[in-house]
Amino acid sequence: MRRVAAALAFLAPLCARGGLPPRYGGELTVALAGPPSELDPARISDPAQIEAARAIHATLVEPGPGGQLRPGLLAALPEAEPGGRAFRLRLRPGLRFHDGRPVTAADVAASLARLLSPSARSLHGWVALPIAGADEVREGRATALSGAQVLGELELRVVLDAPFPDFPAALAALPAAIVPRGAAGTGAGPFQLASRGPDGTLRLVAFDGHYRGRAYVDAVTLSGAEGRRASRALGRGELDLALRPEAAPGTTPRDMPQVTATYALVNPRRLGAAADELRRALGALDRAELARLAGRGRVSPLASLLPPSISPGGAAAVRGAPGRIPGNPRVSLLVADGNRALADRLQVKLFDRGVRAAVEAAPLSALAARIASGSYDIALASLTFTSGSPQPALLEAAWALGGPAVARRVLQRLGTADPAGVAGELAEELGVVPLFVAGLRASARPGLSGLEVLPDATVDLAEIWLGARHPPAEGAR
Repeated sequence: MRRVAAALAFLAPLCARGGLPPRYGGELTVALAGPPSELDPARISDPAQIEAARAIHATLVEPGPGGQLRPGLLAALPEAEPGGRAFRLRLRPGLRFHDGRPVTAADVAASLARLLSPSARSLHGWVALPIAGADEVREGRATALSGAQVLGELELRVVLDAPFPDFPAALAALPAAIVPRGAAGTGAGPFQLASRGPDGTLRLVAFDGHYRGRAYVDAVTLSGAEGRRASRALGRGELDLALRPEAAPGTTPRDMPQVTATYALVNPRRLGAAADELRRALGALDRAELARLAGRGRVSPLASLLPPSISPGGAAAVRGAPGRIPGNPRVSLLVADGNRALADRLQVKLFDRGVRAAVEAAPLSALAARIASGSYDIALASLTFTSGSPQPALLEAAWALGGPAVARRVLQRLGTADPAGVAGELAEELGVVPLFVAGLRASARPGLSGLEVLPDATVDLAEIWLGARHPPAEGAR
């Protein structure tokens, strides 16, 4: 029965505080920073998509509220074999996907290989990069990872190319969610997709077969909402939870981890001696102003996640005062479609330094390919980290900012070198200028209980239950 032990554990402290025990039923309404347009865990790229994926999909390992790892689909946390190059993974018995199919070790092996397959167009091949055979799958020379050895219906052995002690933490990142072979549209998470509206609104219903049991609420509605509209809906009691950058008036918002970082990349291979001058010019910009312009947050170091050299708000990666760049160079500024306003501002700032920058916008998938191939002068890249652990996060940054070959070199160096030194080398190789980092706030209506923020800046919607709705605040419209 769903959470009997959990309910008993909750009951005593709640009664002591005069509260109420968890209750079942109702529909949870959640406003996100935008509509979750992508639900495939291999291709999620922004906080709204990641939150939806957390509800629909399940990972082998889960991040707990305090940052500790706990078993997800696995019966126990992975333990490294002697030498640190192999892990045994054993699934819980009786697991099912939303469509009724059993979750098997073969699905795990296929899901990990899929992150590297050219046909999957994944943004997160870094998760499976440490596994033996990764390069063969990525290059299309194999369809399965030689290091993902299926031992039985529920057990497999994962062999790595080199020791990577934080591999279990990488398995907790949402891109590592397990999907059935040949059907990535379904998952094994606490909710399953019921419908998608024309505006991108999702309605999810509780999945009775989830390994932790049924969620407390019967259904969840996830929608993208503009900030003022979300605030008004919270005040009128029409909305339960807003996960957005701004705090909603009349609530006690909770800061979530800031995990979306924006970088400028100055390509030293194409710009030569001018690259250092351009990095100095970009590094001297008012990054707080840029953050406000983008509407994405504030300059703040990701001290617990990234070394200073690639952490926005950390120690400056470029030394020396900037000046006017001689020769009036002409450069291209490659950006994703959603970063156009920020790119226009950088264009003006560079012009003031004597640089003429032509802005070139591209879809996110095309931007990643261009960055990996080095076919850009300056690129503006935003990365929402899906891992809450330092070494996997550094590997994730290397994959996003430099591509697979750079990530491979970082992975090899992590086995023998200090991560801060590896990050510094990465920053120099790619001409990285960290700009700013953004985060969300969780604003909940009174009466909402069980809200826990996870290290990857998601909320476990299955743990929330609905109390009595309070009447709208006086004057709310």
